[in-house]
Amino acid sequence: MKTRPWLTYVACGVVLPLCGCGAWVVSPVTPAASPLAGNWLIVGPMPTNGLVVGTGLRLALTFDVNGSNITAVGFGNDSCGNAESSFGFGSLATGTIAADGSFTLQSPANFPEGTLSIQGTVPKASDTSWTGGYTISFDGPLVPSTCDKSLTGTFTATPFPPVSGVYVGTGSTETFANGKSTTTPVTFEVSLQQGGMLTNPVNGATSPLFSNLVLTGSIRVQGSPCFSSGATAVTPASSVEGNMVHAAFLMDDGSTLNLLGSLTDITEGHIATNLPLVTGGKCGGITTVIQLPGLDRQS
Repeated sequence: MKTRPWLTYVACGVVLPLCGCGAWVVSPVTPAASPLAGNWLIVGPMPTNGLVVGTGLRLALTFDVNGSNITAVGFGNDSCGNAESSFGFGSLATGTIAADGSFTLQSPANFPEGTLSIQGTVPKASDTSWTGGYTISFDGPLVPSTCDKSLTGTFTATPFPPVSGVYVGTGSTETFANGKSTTTPVTFEVSLQQGGMLTNPVNGATSPLFSNLVLTGSIRVQGSPCFSSGATAVTPASSVEGNMVHAAFLMDDGSTLNLLGSLTDITEGHIATNLPLVTGGKCGGITTVIQLPGLDRQS
């Protein structure tokens, strides 16, 4: 979202169109965010990157709004019987808000997993629900194979807040060396903040546009034989896509720790994480496996 300068008249301790005892001052004012911008659970319960059987469709989306233009990315599950598939729309779906507040959101037709179309109306406030309809068509193979080739239905979207807080979890590091395996308990403390200015990963230039997809943060690890702290950077990118959190930390041993997890409900009290992936540094490669069942918010 753009920050625009607005002319205000500051005088006598109040803001007035005209006043003889004051002067014109140019002050930056940030326009109010669109009520549509942010995280929405479209069809619940929350999607998961773990195994859930027989729960039907799950879908969560994160919206950006710039003027009348909207973009969104998201994550979902399709489950029936004893099979489940997970799918993501990491390629931006786009649309335009009409004068009456209605909009249609459409993902690119060439996206390999399938396409998503959402029809809805911008809510009156960011903490209120809105109704709409969806159509999802699966074009490519999913693992395991999705039960459906297409899904169509209506929904009432539920808001959940931007990811913000300190999350703590306990896991283990298993290291293989000289034919032996050594397991060490480790504790993770992760600070996360959703929302920020978009940055070009090629030249580092910062866009004037604010995005809810951006995720920044830092991490502290106790007990690891390889690293103790790290922070997010422009490359690799960290993001929030629906309820899916992807935090990529550049660690103090030169490695990159990729933490992928799903928010389990709209309170955002827990992130299901499973297996963080480490590349480079002292712990990179197949000789070390980190297990982290989840992270619980402390603040």
